[in-house]
Amino acid sequence: MKKWILPLLAAVLLTGSCGILGNETMAERRAREAREAQFVAQHVKEGDFTIRIDRMYPLRGTSKSVSSYSVSVRDGMLLSHLPYIGQAWRVPYGGGHALNFDAKVDGYQVKANRKDCYEILVHVQTDEDQHTYTFTIFDNGRASLDVHSGNRERISFSGTMDFDPEER
Repeated sequence: MKKWILPLLAAVLLTGSCGILGNETMAERRAREAREAQFVAQHVKEGDFTIRIDRMYPLRGTSKSVSSYSVSVRDGMLLSHLPYIGQAWRVPYGGGHALNFDAKVDGYQVKANRKDCYEILVHVQTDEDQHTYTFTIFDNGRASLDVHSGNRERISFSGTMDFDPEER
C-alpha cells in the first residue's frame, strides 16, 4: 500500500500546481483579449486597419485556402489585393483588375452590431466597377468580408486583423 502513496501524492501536487498556473494564464488571456478589443475598436473607428485573408468563399464552388492576400483601409483609401473566382457580366477584355486595386473611399460607415462585433461598410468606385465591401470584425481580430460588385458575382473572404502596424 505504501508503494502507491508517493505516486498518488505527486499526482495530486502536480494537478494542484496546474490549477494555479491555469489561473495565471487565464488572467494573462483576459488582459490580452482586452488589449486586442481596444486595438480593434480604435482602428475600426479611425478607418485604419488591415485584414490578412486566409480563406475565400466564391458564390459557386467550394471554399479555398489562400495566402499572401490582404485588404486595407488607410488614409481614406481602400487597398484591395484579393483573388476573384466567379462570373462577370461586363468587364474589360482580359478580365480587368477584378478586386486588385487601390481606390478612394466614397463612403465609410461603422455599426456596432453587438458588444463584440463591428460591421463596416466601405463604398468605392473604380474605373471598372462599383464595389461595396462589408467587413464584420470581432474583438478578437477575426474578420469576414463580403464584396458586392455591380459587374461581378458576390464573393466572401475570411481572415484576421493585422495587430502589428509596423508590418504594413
